[in-house]
Amino acid sequence: MVNFMTFEMVLEQAGIPLILFVVCMYYGLRLLIMQDVSIIRSKDKEPLKDEKAYAKAGGKLLLFYAGATLLMAVLVFVNVYAAVGEIIVCTLVMGFLWKRMNEKYGKV
Repeated sequence: MVNFMTFEMVLEQAGIPLILFVVCMYYGLRLLIMQDVSIIRSKDKEPLKDEKAYAKAGGKLLLFYAGATLLMAVLVFVNVYAAVGEIIVCTLVMGFLWKRMNEKYGKV
């Protein structure tokens, strides 16, 4: 007898990574399309060197992280340790790249 996963079982296993995927996709696409950095930066922060380049690079990084969370949602069904390891590595990579992006296009 074949045991199929129900929708509830999928949400139990991969609900949080899927929600994070949707949030990252929303902000990443909004940064790339609208190029409005005020959605991720508060108004009281200092101005940016190049707002358009910051929005483009930030959008790409958020889409990268969206892909990483989607991969985590798939890996959680294969091996939980692999899923956790993958998201930790991708978080570290994203943090490093975000810092470099902020140094390049960030503060005036």
